[in-house]
Amino acid sequence: MNRTAPGYYPLVPPSCARPGNPASAGRRWLLQGAAAALVVPGLALAPGLLRTAPRSPCAPHAPDAVLVPYPWSLPRTLWVTRPQAQESVRAVYWADGRLQPEGYAALNHIYRDLHADAQHPIALGLLNLNFALQSAVHALLAPRPLVLLSGYRTAATNALVGGTRRNIHGRGQADDFIYEGLSLLDNYRLARWFQVGGLGLYPDRGSLHKDIGALRSWVTPGRGR
Repeated sequence: MNRTAPGYYPLVPPSCARPGNPASAGRRWLLQGAAAALVVPGLALAPGLLRTAPRSPCAPHAPDAVLVPYPWSLPRTLWVTRPQAQESVRAVYWADGRLQPEGYAALNHIYRDLHADAQHPIALGLLNLNFALQSAVHALLAPRPLVLLSGYRTAATNALVGGTRRNIHGRGQADDFIYEGLSLLDNYRLARWFQVGGLGLYPDRGSLHKDIGALRSWVTPGRGR
C-alpha cells in the first residue's frame, strides 16, 4: 500500500505528538471535521484482522501500521444501536459541508438520557470521532453498529450511576460504547489510536468510555464516568 497517496495521513500515538506532528493534527481533524484519512499504527488485533503497512516513521518501535481511508468529503453516516431502548438508527448527520438536521436529530434522540427521557445536542466532535472509529471497524472487519450504552446524562442520572462531578456526558461530549464481535481488549486497542480526549476501560461491564475533553486514560472495575 502507498502511504504517500493523496488523502492518506498517519495518526500516531500521543507519545509521538509534537508541534506539526500528525498526532496533534489528528485531534483537530476529528474535533473540527476537516478532510483527512489516517494510518493507524500499533494495532494488535487478532491475527488476520488487519491489513498491514510499513512501520510508522514517528513510532519506529511500534507494531505495523494499518491504512484506513476516511472519506470525509462524502456524507458522514453513523449506525448506532441502543440495547436498553431496543432502538437502532442509521443517520446521515453531515453532508454538503453542513450538519443535516434530520440525521442529527435522530442521533440526539438515540443518545438521550433514558432515565429522564431528556435530550441534549451531541457535540459534532464526538460524532466525527465516532465516524472515524466506525469507518476503521468497517474497513478492518465488517459493517457493524456502535453499541451505545450511555450517551447524554442529566445531572440526576449522572449521580445515580456514580458518574464524576464533571459530568462530561451532560455536555453531549461523551459516550460509553462497545463494538460487538471484537474482544474488549481489541475494542480498547482500536479506540486507543483514535483517542482525542478521555478513554476509560470498564472490564466488569465489558465497555469503554470515550470523550472529547481533556486527554486522559483510566481502567477501573467500578461504575462508568
